[in-house]
Amino acid sequence: MIIKRTYKYRIYPTKAQRTCLENQFSMCRHLYNWALEDRIWFYQVHGISLSLYDQINELPVLKSQRPWFKSVHSQVLQNVLGRLDVSYKNFFRDPGNIGFPKFKKYKQWQSITYCQAISRPDGGKIRASKIGDIKIQYHRMIPESAKIKTMTVKKEAGKWFVCFSVEQDQHIELKQTPVNSLGIDLGLIDFYYDSDGDHVSVPRCLRKSERKLAKIQRKLSKAKKRSKRYKKLLKALQKCHYKIKCQRSDFLHKTANNLLDKIDFLVFENLNIKNMTRKPAPKKDPNSDKFLPNGASAKSGLNKSISDAGWCQFLTLLKYKAETLGKQLVGVNPAYTSQTCSGCGKIFKKALSVRTHKCSRCGLVLNRDHNAAINILRLGLQSQGFSQEAPAIAFA
Repeated sequence: MIIKRTYKYRIYPTKAQRTCLENQFSMCRHLYNWALEDRIWFYQVHGISLSLYDQINELPVLKSQRPWFKSVHSQVLQNVLGRLDVSYKNFFRDPGNIGFPKFKKYKQWQSITYCQAISRPDGGKIRASKIGDIKIQYHRMIPESAKIKTMTVKKEAGKWFVCFSVEQDQHIELKQTPVNSLGIDLGLIDFYYDSDGDHVSVPRCLRKSERKLAKIQRKLSKAKKRSKRYKKLLKALQKCHYKIKCQRSDFLHKTANNLLDKIDFLVFENLNIKNMTRKPAPKKDPNSDKFLPNGASAKSGLNKSISDAGWCQFLTLLKYKAETLGKQLVGVNPAYTSQTCSGCGKIFKKALSVRTHKCSRCGLVLNRDHNAAINILRLGLQSQGFSQEAPAIAFA
């Protein structure tokens, strides 16, 4: 099995290296904007779209006209054009949901990617072409059997990082007969409720920092652009967002590790999170040109809470961690898992505000999410052909 991983490390470039990197970021941004403008112009004049290879073949001409582009590695420049090509293809694949590629503004390009001439960290340093040896905090080893595919140098909230994307061929055997099984129901009050009755509260990382973010943003909106005050406030805003990102990531990693430490077989809701966070369609008044209320304000708050919880990132972490540990992860259709009684199987329709499941047939009283988690586990065991009687009785 080929396993793809990314190893991220903190790096400490010197002042001269930071200047060199930021100059390369600026040149990559200019190249992206130039290539985007070239594609738009060529299509308007000739009615034909330029391909990725057409633009890559123009790079030698660009370097002869603008010699400063020679200070950037050729693979880095090709990667910039590749990123534009991906944006173009994504737009034409789904134009209704993905916007047309936009021109990058000042300081909007904060990374460069090498696809060749990549060396492993050695002696606490990593070599980057056209930049030199950079000090690295090499806190965990990249396996010798892993093949490094790309190296990305990036800047986040004033901090510098390097990311290695690797491929490794590993033979991992899945446990065919799981001893411990668990079902989880994701939510916005409890991050998850499992079929054993345990639950974890939602961290609400963004919600807890909204006042601080709003205060900085108000000051930033009043500051003169590109002034010292503006740059200082922008840096403070970036640091605040970065801290929220780190808090959420830390919570998700620890929660995923705790779950997988105690089970061999995990069942979750196969949620379509992209559709869940879509804006509601506008409602037009048939008698006039005006629009009727469509609940967009309330939906935006729900969308923010879903994004803040990080369900998609959590499921991604669970999947790759389960693969590495040889444990099984199964997704099931979430339809009616909250409405169905886990004791007798009768369906009781109830509003989302009703948080307790009370069955009038068998008398079962459970937390709504606990009841759903038991149903999710039963569906997962049935889909894999395992016996579900014993776990269901034990949990109910």
